[in-house]
Amino acid sequence: MLRSIIPRLTTRCPAHVLSTQQRWYKVGPNAARLGMVIDHNGSPLIVVGKDHGGTGRGQAVIKLTFKNAITGTKSQDRFRANDSLEVMLMVQKEYQYLYKDTEKIHLMDMTSYEELSMDLESFEGDKERLAMLEDGMNITVQTLEPEPGPISWRLPARHVFKVKSVEARIVKDKGATYLPAVLENNARVMVPDFIKPGESVTVDLEKAEYVGRA
Repeated sequence: MLRSIIPRLTTRCPAHVLSTQQRWYKVGPNAARLGMVIDHNGSPLIVVGKDHGGTGRGQAVIKLTFKNAITGTKSQDRFRANDSLEVMLMVQKEYQYLYKDTEKIHLMDMTSYEELSMDLESFEGDKERLAMLEDGMNITVQTLEPEPGPISWRLPARHVFKVKSVEARIVKDKGATYLPAVLENNARVMVPDFIKPGESVTVDLEKAEYVGRA
């Protein structure tokens, strides 16, 4: 696989680096996640859409939408549940979140202090989780070196937030009660009723759920 880009890579990097880039692992299409990068028909493609609708000859069909990591062009393909996808293993690097606009996220390399901008579409995960972004948050960027470079990015598994406000409880219930809270970044999460404004809490960012006091 990757025959279309390997000729360019072999002239620019040592053999041990090339061998690392050729490694991948396989998953079924049901396990494909948004932002995952797969080697499909010899090209690195970012999964940007997933649809379980439709069947083919009595079998469930999963339709995936891809964005070519090199050309930026989009395509779609259908897979059966027992098909396999080759997920590319890439270099991972930590950046610090600066801000985002309507199309891109802007990050800082805290070693070189160079700014990196990436498409919001290349985010790994549910787009609703973008609401959890906060100034200074560590962001993991996946890169295929030396080309095409940064491909996708994701949030940390957990992050500590300060609580800005907690909705008042009107009726006192027995046992633990969870109440809507607004965090300092204006994201919302349910917290136990003993959490007060100004406290810091740890949140599971994949589920957007309260984990505990920080």
